[in-house]
Amino acid sequence: MEVGVVMESNRKTAIIVGVLYIIGTAAGVLSGLILGPVMGASDILAQAAANEGRVITGALLVLVMGLPLAMVPVMLYPLFRPYGRALALGAVVFRGTLEAVAYMAIASGWLLMVTAGRAYTGGRTPPRTGRWGRC
Repeated sequence: MEVGVVMESNRKTAIIVGVLYIIGTAAGVLSGLILGPVMGASDILAQAAANEGRVITGALLVLVMGLPLAMVPVMLYPLFRPYGRALALGAVVFRGTLEAVAYMAIASGWLLMVTAGRAYTGGRTPPRTGRWGRC
């Protein structure tokens, strides 16, 4: 009976981890699609200032991507613990914490790019760039 309970618990953990990966991947792909035209522009700062909403949405999606992906090692901790408590805790600390900090730094950098773009353009608004050129 105990084996069945452990298998059911592992199955629930696997489903949760899978859902977290899907959420993180979908948010990451969406942020890439939204920020692609801005990041691919020849004048990134001017385009960041012109497309503030796009950059802010992309940064928010990076944070949405980072939280679930940083939670994956936390959810896997009970599965890793029998193989070594220190190693399991190391996976949570290094993967979870470093990943969360990295995604926060990326999102902060993109948000700072909007502010720097405003200063760079001197308040004037350059033409917006969409998927197919000017929009």
